[in-house]
Amino acid sequence: MSEEKTIVEAKNLSKFYRLPKESLFKKPDIIKAVNDVSFKITKGKSFGVVGESGSGKSTLARCIMGLEKPTAGSVKINDIDIFSLTANELRNLRKQFQMVFQDPFGSLNPRKKILNIIAEPLDVLEKVNNNDRKSRVINVLTSVGLKDSDIEKFPHEFSGGQRQRIAIARALITKPQIIVADEPVSALDVSVQAQVLNLLQDLQDNLGVTYILISHDLAVVKFVCDDVIVMNDGKVVEFGTTKEIFSNPKHDYTKTLLDAVPRF
Repeated sequence: MSEEKTIVEAKNLSKFYRLPKESLFKKPDIIKAVNDVSFKITKGKSFGVVGESGSGKSTLARCIMGLEKPTAGSVKINDIDIFSLTANELRNLRKQFQMVFQDPFGSLNPRKKILNIIAEPLDVLEKVNNNDRKSRVINVLTSVGLKDSDIEKFPHEFSGGQRQRIAIARALITKPQIIVADEPVSALDVSVQAQVLNLLQDLQDNLGVTYILISHDLAVVKFVCDDVIVMNDGKVVEFGTTKEIFSNPKHDYTKTLLDAVPRF
């Protein structure tokens, strides 16, 4: 049996925001969006980050992606500290990690055809000829269950679930090792959510991609993730396997979140 490999490691990660001064004589308030967070993510697994709105999970996602520079701490991807890199070095590393956003329509340019939308990361991060570009777009588009002829359509011609599949295809185009999915199904109907979540699992089985799933929906996290951290007020209040967290939560905040999950 092969040894499990750590693909992402956050160590003592913090991100503070200083609010505007309200008074000449008073120090400005500081928002501790992420406060001393540490964890490791195993390659090929799904890692859930859960908590209510304002808990710091989306700020954490932006730090992992290198979109926000932390106030303190480090993020390593394949043992490389991403905040020690130059802008050009970080740009080259970005082929290894991509992001899927919450709103599938808002994240797709309505004026562009699907071919160009999906190829955007490829155009920025790699130099490929037009034939290879089109071929790779068709490959990822069909891998998420859409047709090759869909490359000539515009986003408004698709349903919400189909648009999220397009967003996933765009994330896959650079063949990343890691995909950060920030509330990827919260804007979708329940029946469509199941289709997209099943798709994510199938892609992981076939491609070995590692997921970091940001969600307030514990039912989604339970369905997809192997390990979970629970965040509250910028801090990790509980960390464990999905089975441990759901069957035997230790922290009162986690218990409150679980009690709020609808049961049928």
